[in-house]
Amino acid sequence: MRERILITGPCGRVGTKIVPLLREYFALRLFDIQPMQPEGDDEVIQGDIRDFDSVKKACEGVKAVLHLAAVSDEDDFYTRLLPMNLLGVYNVFEAARQAGVQKVIFASTCQTILGYPEDWTDPKVWITPEMPVRPITVYACTKVFGEALARYYADKFGMSMICIRIGWFLSYDNESLRKHQWVLSMWCSPRDLTQLVVKSINSDIRFAIFFGVSNNPKRFWDISNAQQLIGYEPQDNAADYFVGEE
Repeated sequence: MRERILITGPCGRVGTKIVPLLREYFALRLFDIQPMQPEGDDEVIQGDIRDFDSVKKACEGVKAVLHLAAVSDEDDFYTRLLPMNLLGVYNVFEAARQAGVQKVIFASTCQTILGYPEDWTDPKVWITPEMPVRPITVYACTKVFGEALARYYADKFGMSMICIRIGWFLSYDNESLRKHQWVLSMWCSPRDLTQLVVKSINSDIRFAIFFGVSNNPKRFWDISNAQQLIGYEPQDNAADYFVGEE
């Protein structure tokens, strides 16, 4: 039998694009508030990350958890960001711990460091995972909480916790990939994010923060730690798709 991983939020913008790719590597247990149809050896659970007991049950017996579920953009703090991005991430991490899951991959965002000026021409000012966070939105601040919580669970409980700061995630057929100049620095492709997730799951690293970004010509985020620690080698380059702004 194939090793099974739990994915929260598979119906979201990122999940819908990488779930089909992850099926090549693992059996999947899909947990989402939206109804889903299983494919192949999928297991499907309709549930809410705000419900701790449901999340804990979903965590039982899996190799790892990929936590994608979140409010993915700036939104009302009290009714949306607080329950989904703060309570929700705590529920997932704690449920994984109580269920005996030793590996959690947390989908963070590069918005946590976009407060820095970018200069892709000068490697000395490239943004590294070790630099202090400089979030540009309250949404990004909630992801900083998730990264800090991941560090806590790694240190306190010995779990393997890996945070991926995803860049501008776009599918290959998205019009913005061809028309928006920011893709030349910030794009993260489905194939490259999948590679990063798979190699993170298969690693024995206790804690890390990786930038989820493709091999773009104007990339200003340093991916060398992911290259050295897990062998990440991005395959896609936004320049191969970009045709210019209208």
